[in-house]
Amino acid sequence: MSDPRQSTLSVEPFVTGQRAEVEAVLARAFWPDPLFGFFCRDLVIEHSMLPRVFAAFMADAVPFDTTWVANAGERVMGAAVWIPPEGMPRSKKRDALMQARMARILLTGRNRRKGLALLDAVDKVHPHDPHWYLVLLGTDPLVQGKGVGGQLLQPALDRADADGVPCYLETQKERNLSFYARFGFQQADELRVPGAPPVWTMRREAR
Repeated sequence: MSDPRQSTLSVEPFVTGQRAEVEAVLARAFWPDPLFGFFCRDLVIEHSMLPRVFAAFMADAVPFDTTWVANAGERVMGAAVWIPPEGMPRSKKRDALMQARMARILLTGRNRRKGLALLDAVDKVHPHDPHWYLVLLGTDPLVQGKGVGGQLLQPALDRADADGVPCYLETQKERNLSFYARFGFQQADELRVPGAPPVWTMRREAR
């Protein structure tokens, strides 16, 4: 297989056959992660939990056909998973399914009470006006720092601008704030639950 770092990357809509590879790439992109590490008892468990977490988010978002992937030949090197304005807030049925999936994943974790309190705080500040919601953005470590993340963001940012609606995201890594700021996102909240890692929310107004 050719080295993906030497291949031309193209950003294209997600197709169903890529799902497992997208989940694996996102797991590589996020690991290690302060929030997931807070839930897991050790790095090995964290490494195995990440694909299951992302599978739960993908199951909710993929039906909207607003996921884009970065391809290097036949290999997926990154993904941006969005939910469009008509998909947020989640319906009661989708919300119940998401909670059930996450509960099964977190069942064997640690810090569940603090972690659930943090997730509840995140949910409470989520906007109710129409917006594009960035669920996940990640690139394979082989291509991180090469502009792939920005390329993955652009299709949805263009659609949000055309729709005249804002974009919204959460991040658990402070260094991501400056990355997203380059694309017009501004910090909205810094959420802290005693004993848990912080989460930042960001919003981008339509241009």
